[in-house]
Amino acid sequence: MERNDLDVIYWDVVPGVVKGAEGVTGLIVPISIRGNPDGEISFQSANPDVAWVKDGMLHLGENPGATVITAEASKNGLVCSRRHILVDLPPLPPPSGPIPIPELDWQPSGYVEQLEDGTWHFYYFRDWFDEYGNNIHVTGELSVPVVLNQDYVLRFDVWGQIESVNNDGFDTLDFYVEDTFIKRFNPTDPLYGMPLQPCPIPRRTESISLSEYTGQSVNLRFVWDTWDELYQKFDGWFIADIELIPQE
Repeated sequence: MERNDLDVIYWDVVPGVVKGAEGVTGLIVPISIRGNPDGEISFQSANPDVAWVKDGMLHLGENPGATVITAEASKNGLVCSRRHILVDLPPLPPPSGPIPIPELDWQPSGYVEQLEDGTWHFYYFRDWFDEYGNNIHVTGELSVPVVLNQDYVLRFDVWGQIESVNNDGFDTLDFYVEDTFIKRFNPTDPLYGMPLQPCPIPRRTESISLSEYTGQSVNLRFVWDTWDELYQKFDGWFIADIELIPQE
């Protein structure tokens, strides 16, 4: 029987277009050939990370994006014709509404306690004092491990009452990321008061950018240190309302 050339002119690959819904990835789509390509079919993807063909099935990868898959009909080592599959996998839209604030599991050690209202208290040794308010040198730490998967700001309220004798360098509360010093919360103008004269520190809100550490797992640390045993008969430091807030 004489072959009719019209039998081999038309052929196509189905589906010709694959357009996924937002965020649809990782699916497998069956492929069928319509008509008679009169040759062996092979498939090549311009972007295999998005989609590829294997064993007659179209595989959608985990990476959204667009690609063109070329179906070639070859005979005697020559490409006779080509058809195409257009793949378009749009990414998920950005989240709407406020970004949730991560919960932080702060861990105290040394002379640090949590009050009933959730406030963290960095306190002095309280069992005894001499006539000048002296007793022992104390330290403490409040820390938490975090994964900074985007830019964050650490925001919190801080206040307290410490000694007025060299109040900029004694009874200090410092903030560290790992072992890197970031900030001290003591007054910057030193006082030289009497041993039992307190230095009140009004409540204020602090914001510390952590964008330098984006992409890392780090420990955030508040470090409390009296540096000596002198002039300890005060309230200490307080921190409350700690939040790790994503930067827009």
